Amino acid sequence: MERYKHETHEVIERFLRHELSFPDCIAALDAALADLIPRLTSEQLDPLRALMLANNEIVMKEMERRGPPKDST
Repeated sequence: MERYKHETHEVIERFLRHELSFPDCIAALDAALADLIPRLTSEQLDPLRALMLANNEIVMKEMERRGPPKDST
């Protein structure tokens, strides 16, 4: 779980520094979760859920701050 926490923190930091796009951020968070799932214990479910919700809130607030996507046409 600590590895997942560290990995997702790094992913979000890169996103906040504009080093990752929104889709790449979500893909990286999903990949970190997929890596964790085989080792997950039942005791880790509640802390994992809380961490995922906190991560989601950070990413969504940043997307809101950035505003709507710019039209590329």
